[in-house]
Amino acid sequence: SYLLNQYPQAIQDAIEVRQTLAVAGSGISELVFYFYDSLTALATHTEATDKTELLERVSKNQAILHHRAVSAPMNFQHKYDLVEAEQHRVLGKNYEAGDSYDRAIAGAKENDYIQEEGLANELAAKFYLDWGRQRIAGDYMIEAYYAYSRWGAKAKVADLERRYPQLLAPILQQTRSLFSTRETIFALESVTSTSSSVSDTLDLKAILEASQAISGEIELDKLLSSLLSIVIKNAGANKCVLMLLRDSRLLIKGSITLGSEPVVLQRLPVEESQDIPLKLIYKVKHNRQTTVLLNATVDPTLANDPYIMRQQPKSILCSPILHQGKLLGVLYLENSLVTGAFTSDRVELLNLLCAQAAISLENAQLYERSQNYAQQLEESFAESQQKSEDLQQALQDLQQAQLQMVQSEKMSALGNLVAGVAHEMNNPLGFIAASLKQAKPTFTDIIEHLKLYQESLPNKNDEIIDHAESIDLDYSLEDFPKMIDSMSMACDRLKNISTSLRTFSRADRDYKVPFNIHQGIDSTILILKHRLKANEQRPAIEIVTNYGNLPQVECFPGQLNQVFMNLLANAIDALDESNQGRSFEENKAHPNCITITTSVENNLVKIAIADNGKGMTEQVKSKIFDHLFTTKAVGKGTGLGLAIAKSIIVEKHGGTLAVNSTPGVGTEFVIILPILVQAQS
Repeated sequence: SYLLNQYPQAIQDAIEVRQTLAVAGSGISELVFYFYDSLTALATHTEATDKTELLERVSKNQAILHHRAVSAPMNFQHKYDLVEAEQHRVLGKNYEAGDSYDRAIAGAKENDYIQEEGLANELAAKFYLDWGRQRIAGDYMIEAYYAYSRWGAKAKVADLERRYPQLLAPILQQTRSLFSTRETIFALESVTSTSSSVSDTLDLKAILEASQAISGEIELDKLLSSLLSIVIKNAGANKCVLMLLRDSRLLIKGSITLGSEPVVLQRLPVEESQDIPLKLIYKVKHNRQTTVLLNATVDPTLANDPYIMRQQPKSILCSPILHQGKLLGVLYLENSLVTGAFTSDRVELLNLLCAQAAISLENAQLYERSQNYAQQLEESFAESQQKSEDLQQALQDLQQAQLQMVQSEKMSALGNLVAGVAHEMNNPLGFIAASLKQAKPTFTDIIEHLKLYQESLPNKNDEIIDHAESIDLDYSLEDFPKMIDSMSMACDRLKNISTSLRTFSRADRDYKVPFNIHQGIDSTILILKHRLKANEQRPAIEIVTNYGNLPQVECFPGQLNQVFMNLLANAIDALDESNQGRSFEENKAHPNCITITTSVENNLVKIAIADNGKGMTEQVKSKIFDHLFTTKAVGKGTGLGLAIAKSIIVEKHGGTLAVNSTPGVGTEFVIILPILVQAQS
């Protein structure tokens, strides 16, 4: 009753079964009852008068299913996940519902519960249809259709065709419009309806496997190769040519002959080919209907076609590939040995495959275009930084799915730049330091030698006395060694800066290494030092470091430096924002300060970075780690930084990242890290 949407009868059946279970023993059938009882309750939740009692009953059923799912996940986990998905749907938790539907489908499929795989796909399709995602709903409903067909549920297949023709259009439209009497010499009486033919005459396992193989490819060349191999294997042809429509022209994109490997991405215009009957191809392109010829050599419409006259093929099938009424291409098959090779069963099979191929081809072409567009954007960006604003925005929109990759590439570029600067500094710096070290004793010797001259010539002439006074010889002799010492100290300072730059830019390995947290923080502060300096609006921002006695932490240093960079840069932004609207004197009276505190608590390292800015509201604080959420002005923030930072701390290092904030007082970010981090999967 439930499977056919007869919910009143399903509720009555549940009442009777519950009464029977009260006196009868339990078993597998009882667990199946709990499964369908929960699904029935959730399906009727909207009309229920006592929704609380209904959800409590579902929770009790779920507790029983969960217990069995732990001990026998292969039999019960997917059932539990499907009820969870329906419960999330009822409660309006759409994203959690989508995840649970996918887990239920995967579990049922993995453990060969065909009927429940179909049911999970059907419920997912209904969910996405109600959500307004019709295209996604169509994909799930087609998978449900295939699963029910493979299960042999004819009534359910017919039920789906009746209730969801718009979602099953890619299958039904092509299957029910195979060809017309004016276009074929085929015996149409043997073509049956969709529901009976799918379940009776075709090898549904082969259809499903072929459909899954086609739908599993997203790269166009692999998809074409897979499609050609499947068609030549199942269609009874010894030659197959696939043409795709590009800019209103048909291009031959792939071909295969029986016993050989497919040749793909030829990009040959059909009018330049001598290996296909052009008259027939143009006809199918124009009327968008399948044409089947039992014996092409006696067909009067093709009697003068050069290819037919030359090759004398026996059987021909030519079918359009349609997606939502739009022509994507044409599939041409021939058998040069046998007449009548393309039977009604094979025609139906090809139409089902073409329906799935149309969806996959559309997706593959979209993917190919997006990849080409991304490559063009990257090349254009490299050629001209003048167009960076428009290109960066387009590139960011295109690569949102690769969020972490984008961020790590940015940090890698910064790290390479910093490391390059540090490296370029080292060579001249080493030369200067060595030269100064060598020059100091040399100049000392020269000064001593000069003093010997002064002692041996006590009676200096006027010229020597005047010159000594003009160059202030006594002061120079006293000050010159100090100048050498000052230059040596400056070299040491530059060496320290270079060391800090290398610490910040160190590249991560594929495993965690011991790292001095304080060195990472100090190197980040050095990188940001230019932003801390005083400007016309405010005095310099003070950095206060309250460092505890920290051990080295096993981590990915480059990623932690990225987190420190993000948190400190955000703190500076927050302080600059709080200074707006105030004069320099007002800001000087309430100086900006960033306080960094580290300590060890319960064998965990705690790092707190706090500012005395204007703080944030509870609403902002609740969303601060969400992807694409930002409080900054347009063009100044992407909303990615804190989301990435939390991912690095939580997922990569097994720690936590929390925020404490009071409006008017300031904001504090607290990082907790294990000292010895367990390897994350």
